[in-house]
Amino acid sequence: MLGAALINFLRQHDLGTAVGTDGMMRLFPGCVRIPDAAFISWERFPKSRSETEGIAGLVPDLVVEVLSRSNTKKEMSRKLREYFRAGVRLVWYADPKARTVRAYTSPTESVLLGEEDTLDGGDVLPGFALSIRDWFAEAERRGPRRP
Repeated sequence: MLGAALINFLRQHDLGTAVGTDGMMRLFPGCVRIPDAAFISWERFPKSRSETEGIAGLVPDLVVEVLSRSNTKKEMSRKLREYFRAGVRLVWYADPKARTVRAYTSPTESVLLGEEDTLDGGDVLPGFALSIRDWFAEAERRGPRRP
């Protein structure tokens, strides 16, 4: 759902591109990350195709991580520091179990959003808005059951 919402938004507002879990990125030497979703503005996108071969050495503007049981607090804290050290401007940690999203603008500044709230892109994705309730509801949808 979030990936589709980002893609649809970017089709209408040509600000950059969105990538999913296949978007492996080298944030800095020795630090490769594969976020669940990311937005890269055109200003940060490599100008030549050769720069994107292999593991792209680019820093997204926005990173989304969907938390799971296997994620430890220590691991997610380290990733958060790495993302901001590399120059990421906004990080969303989505917690499906609690149905919340914590939006970070720095490693130490964040806001916790619940189902009654709307997630927005702030200065990073101006005009982007998504109901957190709708996000989690769509993520939990399952297709028709087969006999």
